[in-house]
Parts: sequence; structure tokens; C-alpha cells
Amino acid sequence: MNDRHSNIDGTRMLVIGASSGIGHALARAAHGRGAVVALAARRMENLTKLAEEIGGSAHELDVADPAAIERVIDEVADRLGQLDAVVFTSAAVPFARVEETDVTTWLHAYAVNAVGASHVLRAALPHLADNAVVLVASSHDVGRPRAGVAAYHASKAALDEILRSWRAEHPDLAVIRVSVGPTEGTEILRGADRDLLAELYRAWAQEGQIPATMSAVDDVANAMLSLIAVSRANPTVVSDIVHLAPRIIKGK
Repeated sequence: MNDRHSNIDGTRMLVIGASSGIGHALARAAHGRGAVVALAARRMENLTKLAEEIGGSAHELDVADPAAIERVIDEVADRLGQLDAVVFTSAAVPFARVEETDVTTWLHAYAVNAVGASHVLRAALPHLADNAVVLVASSHDVGRPRAGVAAYHASKAALDEILRSWRAEHPDLAVIRVSVGPTEGTEILRGADRDLLAELYRAWAQEGQIPATMSAVDDVANAMLSLIAVSRANPTVVSDIVHLAPRIIKGK
């Protein structure tokens, strides 16, 4: 018999940011646990391949585009009926020294990481089923920024405040902010300048900001899915803020 605190069988779920990293792992794991999954992201080649593997639908989406968000959520709602869970893992992570971060970079980081996530909630609201869960990935480093990632950290801090407003104005809605720590296999460094990264790594190491180990992406994905299961199994409680940090296992 399935434990209701881990069971997501039959859950109608939209995963935004499913083309790589945590979103990709979460979508695959959700299918393995019986959920019906719709996938959205920019990289359609990756998305289509995964959709074929898990029998889901693939939807091209740039979360910096509000009209695209509305179109995709309407498409998914038409296909699935209502949504039992919406998971947002998309992120823009520009690597640049703060004095070298131009206005375009700042605005794009906020458009994706903060405003995009909020607009997903806004567009999804009319399509949410009773006892639905919205799970949004934030950053473990909010409030303790690393060198070279100012736009990312600042926009994630803005996201956290936006989600507090959602909780204040919609206390009946299960909105879970998941603060994710360093995780392997996320492609967060994709496209970054290698020389700059080498400099930043030295700075991070000097400040003690590089962990001895990282969380496994599949473990993070399954932990996030279990948060959805727990929330749906206990409808009078919401795990408002959850931190997922690497655990140091002795001997490894």
C-alpha cells in the first residue's frame, strides 16, 4: 500500500524548467511515481525527447515572456483539465562581477527568476484544482551572496519577497518556496566564461563557500515531489519555506 505522504500517483503536474537539471530530474521522477506530467522550457530538443520517454507533453516556453506563459498554461490546462501541482525550476544565472553586470542582464534575471515565477502563479491560479500545490525553487544563497552572481542572488531575493506576498494574499493556497543548496548535475555553469569561473571559484573557496559535497539531483527532485505529496495529504498545513542543503555523509 502506498504511503499517502509519498504518493503522487495520478497527480496532474506542470513542470517549468524541465529541459535540464532539477526540473528534468523531477519530471522523470514524477512520471516514475505515477504523475501525469506536462513539460515546459525553452530547449525543445531536450524537452521533446523527455516527453516521448515519459508520455508527457512538451511546450516551448520562455518564462521572460508573459504572453507565452499564459498560452502554455492554457494549453496544459486544456489537456489535463485542472492542475494539481505546478513546479517552477527555471532560472537565469548570469556570471559577472557586479560592476560589470549591465542593465540588460539585471532585467533579464529579474524577468525570469522573479517576475516570471510570479506570472506563472497568476496564470495558473484559475486552473488549479482543489488542494493544488505550487512549488517554486529558490536559492540557498539568498542573503549570503557569492561573488560574481549578483543578478541571480538579488532576483531570487525578490522572488522570495514576492512569494511572501502570494502567501499573505492567498493564505488558502499551498505555495511552497524551496531553497535549494548546491546540487550536482544542474547545468548552472552552462555557457559561463571559464576564466571568470576559475577566478570566482578561488574567491568562493577563500570565503568557504564551496561545499565538500553537493546534493544529488535525483535526491533533490524526489524530495521536492515528496513535499507535494505531504502537502496534498495534509491540506490544513503548508510547508511554507523548505531548505534542501547538502548532507555530509561520513566516509564519502
